[in-house]
Parts: sequence; structure tokens; C-alpha cells
Amino acid sequence: MSHPLPKPSEPYKTWATFLKAVWMHGMSVQNMDKTIAASHVSDAAKSILEVFTRRNEAKTVRPSSFLACARQTYYSVQGEDAGNMPDNIGSTFAVGHLLHELSYAAVKSGIPSGFAVETEKNVALPEWWPDDKAKFNQRGHVDMFITVPDRAAHEAYLSPDTPDRMLIDFKTMGSFSYRKHGKTVWGEDPDAFGYLAQLAVYADTLGLVSDDPNKEGVGAIVAGINRDSLTQPLFPRYIDSKTLNDELARVKLAVQMAVDGNDPGEEFLTRHGSDAYFHCGRAGKPGYCAFKAVCKSNPTRDGD
Repeated sequence: MSHPLPKPSEPYKTWATFLKAVWMHGMSVQNMDKTIAASHVSDAAKSILEVFTRRNEAKTVRPSSFLACARQTYYSVQGEDAGNMPDNIGSTFAVGHLLHELSYAAVKSGIPSGFAVETEKNVALPEWWPDDKAKFNQRGHVDMFITVPDRAAHEAYLSPDTPDRMLIDFKTMGSFSYRKHGKTVWGEDPDAFGYLAQLAVYADTLGLVSDDPNKEGVGAIVAGINRDSLTQPLFPRYIDSKTLNDELARVKLAVQMAVDGNDPGEEFLTRHGSDAYFHCGRAGKPGYCAFKAVCKSNPTRDGD
């Protein structure tokens, strides 16, 4: 039996504060719905089994892979080897799957009536997305999409100037990344893991961004889960439509350059300078880019 979030004395001013309250409420042993929890624990078990029994390296460009940097996109489309993940990476993905599914169960358990929650929602990619199946994934999925078909529920829980729908992407993070997540300036700081790029593509396909100055977009949320300290609250960060739209323009250009065979060069380093070294593997930093070796061997800028 569900025990939804009680009606507040005043509506929540933002979707981020509302989502955090729903998640915290639903995560309580007093409020988690047993049937909902059982369903999502079952889904988590299937995903956990898969990560230990089947390799799942990204071999094509997809919203969640090879879009953070235009040269990543280019190298992937050109067929450069992205390498393999470590054989023991399964436990990392397993924890992520479990925390995602528990978060889905918490939100569904804590959400008030009048709100509709979809999880692992399959979506078609935007019309501009290339149809080359060998190089580009053709479908995607979003972690969570909440709509509010009941206007009275919206008025009771959310400020009237908030949208009636919201896209949410959950990310599991270590404590350092969780703290950094709270300080990130979206659209300015390095986004080496492509969180912003992924959300921009999905927000576009769901109609949540607009390049019409007379039409305000909806935006989206990246919600951080601290995997090192599981009693920490959910950390939702709202990303406005303009930031998503700007990122969408960058992604479209990167994709088009890759399709046309035009090497954009070390553009991530050009954009972010020394702040990119940690991700790109420069100046003695380890680097996390799958193409760091080939990129470094083909310089287009002065030495680091």
C-alpha cells in the first residue's frame, strides 16, 4: 500500500525540490509500496545478471555515448576502436542498476495521485538523428518522465509557474562527484560524461526544448544519487531549456561533422583548456575518454 507525500502547506517552488521530497518520502521503509518495490527489485536483478554475463560496450553513437566531445563522435563514426571496459566493471554497473530501480520505486511509492510516472520509457530519436544503423543507435530510453494530467494536483504540490511535465535522468555518483554535481555550471563546465548532451537529445525528442524566443521550453533534471553514502538525499539539478537548446545545437553540429567526415580536432580541450585534462588524459592525468590515445596522437592545437 502506498503512502504518498502529504500535501504541503505551500506548493513546492520547483520540480527539483518536489522530486527530492517525493524520493525521500518514498525511500522510507514506512512509505515504500511493497508491490512496486518487488517489481523494480525484479527488474534490477535481471539487469544485474546481464552486466555480469554479457559484454555491453557501446559500439555506436547514442545519446548516452560519444556525444560529449565532437571528436568522440567523429572517431566513433570513423570506426576507431573504442576499446573494451575492464572485465570487473560489472559490479559498478550492478550498483547503478539497483539504485536506479530503487529510485523508480521510491518515486512511484511517494508520488501523490494526479501525477503519472513512466520509467525506462522507450523513445524514438529526433528526425535529425542519422538513420545509419551501423554507426548510430536508432532508439533510446529515458529514466523517468512525469506528467501531471490532474491540474488540481499540480496546483496543490507545485508552483503555478512550473511546467506540467518533467524529464528526469538519474545518475549514480561517488561522494566527490556528488559534491561536484551541486556546483556544476551547466553549459560552461566540462561535461565529459555527456550528461547534458544526453538530456538535450531526449528533451528534443520529447518536445521539451524550443528555439522559438516566444515559446518557453520545459527543461529537464539530472538527479544525483550518492552511491558511497546511501542515506544522503537525492540531489536533483534543474537544467533550463536555453542551456539544453544550446547544447542541442552543439550536438547537431558534431553529428553532422562526423557524418560528413570532418575532423573537429581537439575541440573539448579547446573549449575547456586545462579543466579538460582530467577527462582527456593530458598533463599526467589518467583520462576517461575511449579515444584519448588516438586523439593525442593527432594534435590540432599547441602542446599541453
